[in-house]
Amino acid sequence: IFEITYMTYKVNLAGSLFFAGVLIGNVLFGPLSDKIGRKPVFLTSKMELNWFLFFYNTLAPSYEVFAVSRLLVGMMNGGMALVCFVLTQEYVGKSYWALTGTLTNMTFAVGIALFAALGYYVQPWRNLAAAANCPGLLLFLLCV
Repeated sequence: IFEITYMTYKVNLAGSLFFAGVLIGNVLFGPLSDKIGRKPVFLTSKMELNWFLFFYNTLAPSYEVFAVSRLLVGMMNGGMALVCFVLTQEYVGKSYWALTGTLTNMTFAVGIALFAALGYYVQPWRNLAAAANCPGLLLFLLCV
């Protein structure tokens, strides 16, 4: 029983660190994107997610390194999502704000559902992290 509780604690902590990172990323990246521009902030955070943090997630030698990488992934993801949302609103007219805002936020929910389905089929977790990050590499190359 102790082993199950201990492992559950680690899984819950990694998830909480991710969402704490999302909060921090939203607070930091909003003003930063106003100051230096939305596209540079979006591309930088996307590059950090895919090139640097991808390797930390998949090749983490210990749980502590993995946990820190989840916090950093959350920061980059939160900042990137905020900037992406604002960019979509700026590209369309005011009459389409509700539609683009809904579609932008739905992609996060769809992504989580796809990740859960992918996690059912792809084992172990290192392979899952690699499979989940590969489409982001394509997105980064398309955005440059």
